[in-house]
Amino acid sequence: AGCTTPQEQAAAAAAVAARVADGDGRVCGVVLSAFLKPGRQEIGAQPSQLQFGLSVTEPCLGWEDALATLEALAAAVAARRRASPPPVGRSESMPRAPFRELGAIEQTDNLRVQTIRPLLSPACAIEEVELPLQSKRLVLRARCDISAVVQGDSDRLLVLAGPPAVHDPSEAMEYAARLAALAAELESELLVVMAVNLSRSSSAADDAAAAAPGGPGGGWAGLVTDPRLDGSVDMNSGFRAARRLLLDIAQLGLPTAVEYVDTITPQFVADLASYALVGARQAGSRAHRELASGLSTPVGFQGGASSADAAVDAVRSAASGHAFLSVSKQGVAGIVQTTGNRDGHLVLPAASAAEAEEAACGALAALGLP
Repeated sequence: AGCTTPQEQAAAAAAVAARVADGDGRVCGVVLSAFLKPGRQEIGAQPSQLQFGLSVTEPCLGWEDALATLEALAAAVAARRRASPPPVGRSESMPRAPFRELGAIEQTDNLRVQTIRPLLSPACAIEEVELPLQSKRLVLRARCDISAVVQGDSDRLLVLAGPPAVHDPSEAMEYAARLAALAAELESELLVVMAVNLSRSSSAADDAAAAAPGGPGGGWAGLVTDPRLDGSVDMNSGFRAARRLLLDIAQLGLPTAVEYVDTITPQFVADLASYALVGARQAGSRAHRELASGLSTPVGFQGGASSADAAVDAVRSAASGHAFLSVSKQGVAGIVQTTGNRDGHLVLPAASAAEAEEAACGALAALGLP
């Protein structure tokens, strides 16, 4: 994470592999922006002319480079095992988990709101695209396996691999089929999870473009918000497409990870995901920390390149129970109380300073957290 070109990402992954091979036990996972073809492309005015298998957001590793990277990481884990025996046993760390729309009330309200349209309830979306028993078992088993890696009870390396944002489910499925076969081949050393990011967190460049006169409003926001890439904001179709995609990937035997940019999307897809990611921009958000405290998956909080303080505080906060306002599966506002999630952990960019990493690890160790 944190690299701007495929070449930088490959170099960063090689550096992580070297650390693992040297016996660094603090490294438990890697996030790779990877897809079918290397690089990226602009969406442009004609989405139908997009190249198949090429990211429309951040640059990605192509399949061949990703394959070589995963094989190198697997070899590094094998080398680490030869240097020191794997741990035996594991501690119990998996907790038990669980808009209303307002129109224009009067002239003093919604003065800057263009429109409010009905949103499909999470319960209806789940009923339409239901998770079968076999896939439920895969999701739960992967969550436990990821927890074991995060808690230090397994010496496998967790690898999140996938495009920064999914824009075409058919392309994502082709990538998933390849990754599932590779994951099975390397499962002794690597726990491979496909990153299926359904919403796109805005970048500083997006914010600047949105603020400019006549700006585009922050660019394409992701599969859930704009599934047709035409600005139609058909979120109901987006949530349906997201659930179908996650279910189809699960039926390949491949677990998935989802980045939660907002706090409502999890109600629609959390039952299908085995891992959750909170970006560096959201790590300081109280709402996201509260959300993470109740998620049924391990949660990775991304830290900044210069400081991981916000992410460390997020891990600490999410480990405790919270009470907050949210929305139920039925789409009704409610009061949520959580027990806390002790499978929260840091996801640091490749360019993070060694001093910042040491400080972050020390702070979490002092709290008894991974």
